[in-house]
Amino acid sequence: MQWRECKNGVFGFVVVATLLMTSCFSGPKAARLDLPRPKQRPAAQAFVHATVIPMTEPDTVIENCVVIVEDKTIVYVGTDYERIPLTADIVDCSGMWIVPGLADAHVHLLFNALDPLLFLANGVTSVRNMASLTEGGRTDKRFAFSDHLELRDAIRNGQVLSPWIYQASPIHETRKGAYFDRSLYMNTHSAEAGKLAVEMADEAGFDYFKIYNKLGTSAFYSIAEETKSIGLPVVGHVPHEVPLQAVLEGSLMHSIEHLTGYINPFGELKISPDRLDEIAARTREAGIWNVPTLEVWKHVVRPERIDAIEADRWTGYIPRANRSIWTRSIKSFSTLIKKNVKGYEILPSEHIEDFELIVKALIKAKAPIAAGTDSGTLNVVAGSSLHKELGSLVALGMSPWEALASATIRAAECLKAENEFGSIQAGLRADLLVLGGNPLEDVAHLGDIELIVVQGVPYTQQELVSLLDSLVPENNL
Repeated sequence: MQWRECKNGVFGFVVVATLLMTSCFSGPKAARLDLPRPKQRPAAQAFVHATVIPMTEPDTVIENCVVIVEDKTIVYVGTDYERIPLTADIVDCSGMWIVPGLADAHVHLLFNALDPLLFLANGVTSVRNMASLTEGGRTDKRFAFSDHLELRDAIRNGQVLSPWIYQASPIHETRKGAYFDRSLYMNTHSAEAGKLAVEMADEAGFDYFKIYNKLGTSAFYSIAEETKSIGLPVVGHVPHEVPLQAVLEGSLMHSIEHLTGYINPFGELKISPDRLDEIAARTREAGIWNVPTLEVWKHVVRPERIDAIEADRWTGYIPRANRSIWTRSIKSFSTLIKKNVKGYEILPSEHIEDFELIVKALIKAKAPIAAGTDSGTLNVVAGSSLHKELGSLVALGMSPWEALASATIRAAECLKAENEFGSIQAGLRADLLVLGGNPLEDVAHLGDIELIVVQGVPYTQQELVSLLDSLVPENNL
């Protein structure tokens, strides 16, 4: 990605692109937009008279609390108001609640240039981006950013207003042919190729190593061994050729996405229902995270139900062309089922109760769960979808605190970044949400946003909406 100075800040070239999930990510070259720089950060701020939910211990609440921020770091949390610097900007939070900024542990920042601002407007201040472009994909104009690592670093350097990004490598599996998109996937076909791919990902500076469905057994075990030796977490899909039991027994992955390994999303459970509690307990013992992404499975519906998928006001910030491709992609799954293509027997939305059985078992076993959505794909809108995911986790057995934890402190642990964000403590980043309601009574109050604080800068939701409106090309909506 190239960065250029301009009158209002430093901007990254971004494009609005489209997605075709059933074959390759296809779409025309699209308009480019500019993302703004953050506002000027106050030297010191004090958020006073708040009820703070620090997410350090279950259900802990600090009444009449002050949170003091210097630059972009929290320096004090407590009730000693004499600690407030004389020069601090005072933000009165009387009658309000403060929680850590939310994190979405599974997103795809590829297709919509406005996604970073959509996340922020919905209180999401950190994301794990689950696929980077390959070296050859960096010049592919279908995608929104040409270099995810450069974008990540530009955000860390305060050049771009965006959630903090934690970046996975390109996707690795054993595959070739017409539907193998070389801008996103790498054909990792042997043990030696797996070892080399890990070395390259580590040298490039990726935070995680992403694997996928068709990765072969020899490459998988080579990758698992090599990543463990250098401390690079393996994340992604449990490959079809690798038994879940082997992954759990060897703790061979850091996080499992979409419940792969436990279920064929377009088929049936891979585990007998009467063994789910046992497998969930093994998952806990293995210390392997799950990111269920229930939202994306709920969106894969029959063609006649696509228009009935629950929409929200944020959908209007997804370009028309993007929404059209999503619709075609969703329809294509029904076509695969009608053609009796191997592995495609039923739509995920029509056996969502199987996914829910797995999540219930994982919750009961206290296995590690981080909230994620697969946003950027299949009508899953950045930001707002995380609130729906949290509501689903509560419905399946989490307490409101546990659901909030899955998108704050637990998400930070999953991302291996709990020393950076996820709770409200001195020394951590000043990523905060100021809310009008108590989320420990109802997680829906996470949508009652008064202020979003990211990179140490407070924004009203309306400010971020106005930025979104100013950046929407007229011909894209």
